[in-house]
Amino acid sequence: MTTRLMLKVGGLHTIDADLPSFRPTHLIGILDPAMPDPSAYAHEPASRDALVMRFRDSESGVEDGPQRDHVAAMLALIERALVAPAGRLFIHCHGGVSRSTATAFAALVRRDGAAQAEQSFAELLRLTTKPWPNRTIVRHADALLGAGGRMLAALDDYRRAHPQRLAAFIRLHRIRAARDPVYGEMLGVASWPPPQRRLRRPAGPA
Repeated sequence: MTTRLMLKVGGLHTIDADLPSFRPTHLIGILDPAMPDPSAYAHEPASRDALVMRFRDSESGVEDGPQRDHVAAMLALIERALVAPAGRLFIHCHGGVSRSTATAFAALVRRDGAAQAEQSFAELLRLTTKPWPNRTIVRHADALLGAGGRMLAALDDYRRAHPQRLAAFIRLHRIRAARDPVYGEMLGVASWPPPQRRLRRPAGPA
């Protein structure tokens, strides 16, 4: 029988504080392939069941992006967290916005049931700040959990309601990275695609 799993989502800029304060029994870390393990992993590593995945934050089907096997492995750890006494699951990626929030959404759906996917997404919004869950991870999780498209529907409704949210997040962190190179290196900002310039609308007839 599963228990009420406690869940926290973070990023590389919060993990130094998150691990000692949240004290997870289970951890899922999602890093770019070339990103070294964060030093925070050295904090009481024997106290938790940890899974570190390495794939890029992509939705374009690239080889080093999220694959079905990645999501299946993360769901297996989520399952262990659910059956653990007083399970506390910490999920992080780089910025705590895309890969980690998609995985957290999967954890909530697995905990509460596929029929409650919309309510699980609403809880994700309470747990995180302006998330942008990776759609490929959500698509694989939807299939593996037998959600019948419910997870994708909740995500797509959210994206339609907030079309500028991802661009605003990227812009904010680029500004902060320009002021603090260590912060930028921590999040891997240099590997992000270049910003797209907004096209100005041509002036109308005078």
